[in-house]
Amino acid sequence: MKINDRYEIRVVVIENCNGITGDCYTSFQEFKRDYPQAEFSFGYIIFDTQTGSVVEEAEDWYDTPEEALTACPV
Repeated sequence: MKINDRYEIRVVVIENCNGITGDCYTSFQEFKRDYPQAEFSFGYIIFDTQTGSVVEEAEDWYDTPEEALTACPV
């Protein structure tokens, strides 16, 4: 979801292992390659299109798009 000309909220796949969250992936295909049997959930990141990376000041991911939006440095 585009927030403005610079920031977007993107969906990520989060590895769940025995109730503990693990690695975070932007590609479901890569996640399934690395963890074919793992449980997963979805999260949301704030992506900076100018730098091509996740916003440094943000959390690794957010549980809802609303949480990510309120944390966006706009």
